[in-house]
Amino acid sequence: MTIITTAPVSTAPARVRWAEVDDDLWVADIGGAFGGSIDSADGRHLARDPFGRERGEFDTFDQARRHLEAFLAHPAMSRRLPAPSADD
Repeated sequence: MTIITTAPVSTAPARVRWAEVDDDLWVADIGGAFGGSIDSADGRHLARDPFGRERGEFDTFDQARRHLEAFLAHPAMSRRLPAPSADD
């Protein structure tokens, strides 16, 4: 008989914390891991994922933030990012 076990995968997204690290450059922290960035210039907001890939250009910071947070909440990202802690 074979028993197969899998590592637990969190379905609850960890809380994303944002910090402005330079003028018009924001980074996402998700459980201590880099979650991506948003660079703002000329009224546009470019979102990049944790791997440096462009995820889109948006009219507002809030649109870019929501898009990147939705990407980070995807179940496939749970294998790459830390699980939420009790503090999140």
